[in-house]
Amino acid sequence: MVPTYATKGTRRYAYYETRKDLARPDDTAATRIGQGQLERHVITKLNALLEDEHALRRISGEDEGGVLRDLFAKAKLASASLALETQRQTIVRQLVAAMQVHHDRIDVRLNAEALGCRNSQNWDWSIALPSRKPFREAKLRIDQDATPKSIDAGLIALLGDALQARDIIITSPTLSINQIAKREGRCRKQLTKLVRLSWLSPNIVEAIVDGRAPSRLTRKRLLDADLPLSWPEQEVMLGCAG
Repeated sequence: MVPTYATKGTRRYAYYETRKDLARPDDTAATRIGQGQLERHVITKLNALLEDEHALRRISGEDEGGVLRDLFAKAKLASASLALETQRQTIVRQLVAAMQVHHDRIDVRLNAEALGCRNSQNWDWSIALPSRKPFREAKLRIDQDATPKSIDAGLIALLGDALQARDIIITSPTLSINQIAKREGRCRKQLTKLVRLSWLSPNIVEAIVDGRAPSRLTRKRLLDADLPLSWPEQEVMLGCAG
């Protein structure tokens, strides 16, 4: 499908429609869907998938505990980023490798590596078409709870950096942190702090993503904290216990 436009009076409407140059005589009728309607629908469904650990486990085919834990953590961060308008397009581009609209469904090819799964490059995922309503464009958004959450985009980005730093270390097992930092052009101390932070308690990660983290839990405090290995002890130290 390709983006196109139609004009009615002084209004201009945006659509996605089947490429006419690729249509064959025996093909079904061309499909046309409002851009905003389709984008909202896909993002809403994608957000629901990222929040559903059972669905992620099924679609990924993973059963190893450590891999699943990383997958769920990265999915939580991606879901939180989708709620931030400034990061939404970037996250969608990272996660959605391809999309094909059929007469009865939408087939989406997801980039598994974006969520830390290296045993497969892509996942195939199908969702229903959005309900067809009279075309009326609205601002693209994800509905939020009635009570707005105080989500700290900086902390979410920090957690993403920590997971990325750990991936860099894990994929270079023969190199020391000094060598990796030099190769990547990064500060060794900062890289060490990020790797340590990547083992943060899932409960703390969830509190940050959900906007429930204590106000005193700042970027500096997370980076400077001498985190214990025990997750319950981390939660007590950072004020996220109970």
